[in-house]
Amino acid sequence: MKIGFIFPSSYYLHDPFRGDPHTHFHLLTILEDLFDGQHEFELIDLRGVELRFSHYHVPECDLFLHSIYSLDWDEHVELLGNLRRIYPKAPHWAGGPNVHFDQKACLGLFDTIFLGEGEDMLIQAIRDFEAGKVERTYEKKGSTDINLYPVPRRHFLPKSTVARPGLMTLKRTPGMEKLLGTTVVFSRGCPYKCQFCAMPSIKLYSPSTRYRTPELIEAEITYLQKEFGVQGLSLADEIAIPLTPKRAIPHLEAFGRTGIVWRGQCRVDFMTPEIAKLTRESGCVTMGLGVESVTQASLDAVNKGINLDQTRATIRLLKEAGIEVRVYLIIGLPGEPPDVVKKTWDFIQETEPDLVYLSIFTPRPGTDIYNDPGKFGIEWIDPDMSKTQHMYGRYDAELPELNFRYAKDTQWGPGQSGERIIANYLELQTRLGQAGLRTL
Repeated sequence: MKIGFIFPSSYYLHDPFRGDPHTHFHLLTILEDLFDGQHEFELIDLRGVELRFSHYHVPECDLFLHSIYSLDWDEHVELLGNLRRIYPKAPHWAGGPNVHFDQKACLGLFDTIFLGEGEDMLIQAIRDFEAGKVERTYEKKGSTDINLYPVPRRHFLPKSTVARPGLMTLKRTPGMEKLLGTTVVFSRGCPYKCQFCAMPSIKLYSPSTRYRTPELIEAEITYLQKEFGVQGLSLADEIAIPLTPKRAIPHLEAFGRTGIVWRGQCRVDFMTPEIAKLTRESGCVTMGLGVESVTQASLDAVNKGINLDQTRATIRLLKEAGIEVRVYLIIGLPGEPPDVVKKTWDFIQETEPDLVYLSIFTPRPGTDIYNDPGKFGIEWIDPDMSKTQHMYGRYDAELPELNFRYAKDTQWGPGQSGERIIANYLELQTRLGQAGLRTL
């Protein structure tokens, strides 16, 4: 039979090809190896396809697979409705974060759902499908050993889609944007409990943080270099470097042996001069830091678990090692003071990051803030995620919208109005642009 794994258009992104369907690569590689020609597996890549025409790009299959994220929910709903009309006999199965957050809605839409890490469950479900006895729900609690599985193959997509220029752009090193780059994921999970992030709520099914072995990391990089001509990597891991020297050193040495250049993101509370030096020697040219806020009250309110002195120290260590630093900041977090623009700009001028990613706070399904908004001074959340995709400068005239509202009075003082939050965001974006700090 033919099994199609759908990757949605990601129409809300400025460039959906800056990321890759890693879940799809991983699972399709496992299924191809296991079933060894018994079935045909296809990655149905809808990126760049206008949403209303996407179903015309989906071939007939005996079974469709979906990995559901909150921001793609509306697209999956519309696409599935069209596909059921065109291919009425084909069932649709779904896993992914949004299935965990809203099981009832997913069961109402899909024929089968998967809760937990899906490798073994998907194999069992396909065998059940062959035998005509598929279950409505497959569930597995506990972590999978990700080192049991082979290097994810990428022959499911054209070479031009896998390796493309523009991913390795650096502010201070012209020409890097010409390198052929791709994204990779060498880990699974996150040990932290930031309350604006959905990762902690998935720990019921996936409780631990795991990294690929240095041998498998080196093998995957070598595969990408040989088969696709990849020269640079953008790591999509939540935390690119393991958090202990015992794990970090061999991890980084694996990169170094390949001669690849790479970029990623890391925590601000574990960096040492030795790790910073080794990170640069391993080929790292840019590191992103999830600073989120320059006020300790906001960091504490969302359980970020860092302090500003750690942030300052890590920015300094990375810059001294010759690594460009990109700082991630969020405007509108709980506990944010009225003078957040001044405090943020003072911090940027003091620490001198190379670039700044600035976004507006959005309570999203699966997060502690979404599940218990009153605890964070929020009195209303709009469940329509389509209103939350803002990228400054993407449109000629962007008017951001918030999907939440603070109460008049919060535990941190008067709640900020939506108009004030948006004005602060636009003011800081303007300053970043004038200073040449807006992201590339």
